[in-house]
Amino acid sequence: MEDLIGKKIENYQIISVLGRGGMGVVYKAHDEKLDRFVAIKVLSVKAVDKQKFIDRFKREAKNHAQLSHPNIVVVFGFIEYEGLLGIVMEYVNGESLETVIFKNFRLHIFDVVYIIKQVLLAIGYAHSKGFVHRDIKPSNIILNTEGTVKIMDFGISKSLFSKEITQTSSKVGTVYYMSPEQIKGDDVDHLTDIYAIGVTIYEMLVGKPPFFAESEFDIMEGHLKKEPTRLSLALPGVPVTLDEIVFKCLRKNPKERYLRCDEILDKLHEMDDFIRDVKSKYFLRTKKNPRRTKVYSIVATAVLVMGFFVLVYFVFIQVGDLLESKTLDAYKKYNIETLFEDDKNINSIGQIMEINTGSKNGIHSLQFISDSFGFTVGDSSTYLNTSDKGKTWALSKTENFNNLRDLYLFASGKSFIIGDHSFLAMSSNFFKDYKKLKIEDGYNLYSINFLDNIGFIAGSKGLILKSVDGGLNWKKAFTDTEKNLFDVKFINKEKAFAVGWEGVVLKTNDSGDSWVSLKPFTKKYLRAIDFADEKIGVICGGAGSIFRTLDGGDNWEQISTSQKEGLNDIKILNTERMIIVGAKGIILFSKDQGENWEKISTNNYSNLTKISVSNSGNIFVSSSNGSIIKIELDEKE
Repeated sequence: MEDLIGKKIENYQIISVLGRGGMGVVYKAHDEKLDRFVAIKVLSVKAVDKQKFIDRFKREAKNHAQLSHPNIVVVFGFIEYEGLLGIVMEYVNGESLETVIFKNFRLHIFDVVYIIKQVLLAIGYAHSKGFVHRDIKPSNIILNTEGTVKIMDFGISKSLFSKEITQTSSKVGTVYYMSPEQIKGDDVDHLTDIYAIGVTIYEMLVGKPPFFAESEFDIMEGHLKKEPTRLSLALPGVPVTLDEIVFKCLRKNPKERYLRCDEILDKLHEMDDFIRDVKSKYFLRTKKNPRRTKVYSIVATAVLVMGFFVLVYFVFIQVGDLLESKTLDAYKKYNIETLFEDDKNINSIGQIMEINTGSKNGIHSLQFISDSFGFTVGDSSTYLNTSDKGKTWALSKTENFNNLRDLYLFASGKSFIIGDHSFLAMSSNFFKDYKKLKIEDGYNLYSINFLDNIGFIAGSKGLILKSVDGGLNWKKAFTDTEKNLFDVKFINKEKAFAVGWEGVVLKTNDSGDSWVSLKPFTKKYLRAIDFADEKIGVICGGAGSIFRTLDGGDNWEQISTSQKEGLNDIKILNTERMIIVGAKGIILFSKDQGENWEKISTNNYSNLTKISVSNSGNIFVSSSNGSIIKIELDEKE
């Protein structure tokens, strides 16, 4: 998107950038007609059905402008400029609640109640006017310099996230605040805002959301299946009333939550006496004794000096002894540079590097079709490609506002990309241009694979799509589950497996026309599956779970590891060697058909999402921070 700083659009002089996101850029501008500062949220509309988008956008902006409340950011109107569309809003001089929490970690209970009362007044008012926010989170709550709370993006998200123009989240962060019904793709009403308010209260008090993990799938599993840790356990001494409020807001069943914001306000008023007492203690702080403080400072300085000399001794004496011994050799196997070394010296690591792609959006999948050419897809329609063996990456857009989940490319240039909200697109030239294929609405699509000319897509609500004509047409296959399915793997032309939520494993013996669930062997989500041949296969998933079969999938045994982080992808390199990646930069490697796994140390602590291997055997791993890890292998000696 063009940098607009210094430009004049209608009567607005663009001054600076206030923030950037997946949907566009927010600028600070000066309204020369009314001599006031405004905020302008600029979005690109080149990517969608432009007229339909503009009509809907204007209609929702007009409706939003009818919301007049002191705790809701005012919308003044909209502008169009050279293919861009902008919403002109009230400029709020202050900080987001997200920033306040980041700076303070936990907020005082007096501040929490003060803030959330204003949030409830604003959201309750908007609900009474028929508006549902759908994206309440600390970054959309602003505190101005006078202490007034302002809710942002009210109604705008409703416009953009409709069935025609839709996006659930730009980053994993938003998933922290999504209700179970949002995650499942069900229709949502004002009760989804009640859930998000409960999450926000929890984070203000505890310092993190109730379901906090690196993996998007672990977070979603928490919202869908797990009970949050009660506030009274996470924060001893919290008032029982506040504990009950948050607990009820976070009920999985929407009908079990508070039905209106004023119900929560009524419960908060029951705490008025407690808050008055807290407020008096909050502002009556005991003054420090200068003389005592001076003594403490002298003692602290002495301890610091003594600690320095102890550290010097350790570095020069103890570390020296360690370097002269052979002890470090024992740790060599945990270094990523020895990833492919073994007694047979089949392969060794030439170089490992983290590549900055220039994108700050999460990357969900990647594929190399040759040593030189590779492609990735990710959040906010991110689409990257490289033609120099992954050294540099060019960023482009697939002209939609969906999160893109997976891709499949043929050497001929025929390509497919899938994503949220039934997004399926096909290209004949590696997406220099493409066409969107029509499938049934209401699904998120997670993975796509081809076996020769037969294609399969796994998605939400038990969806498996099959194509027998190279991807031109797709038909829904029969499955006996409504659970989300994340990956499909064929071991021959007739037999395949699919894995998904709550330990579901489906099997087909008729080339994917019908799929039947196996007897469950875990309740953890299963994220990816791969086979070395018709007998040896591995599944990985939630909480570090790994399962292996040696008989073609008839029986699965759990492989014991010390990992607790979610695992996202498995790639079998040959009948012996396998690699798994997951949350917090986890890389696991096996040299014995998946029986034992070693953890490889890296300096990347983001969520690693997908593995691709080039023709020459170099390994590429995508991550949620927009970077790519490249592992170059030396040639066999």
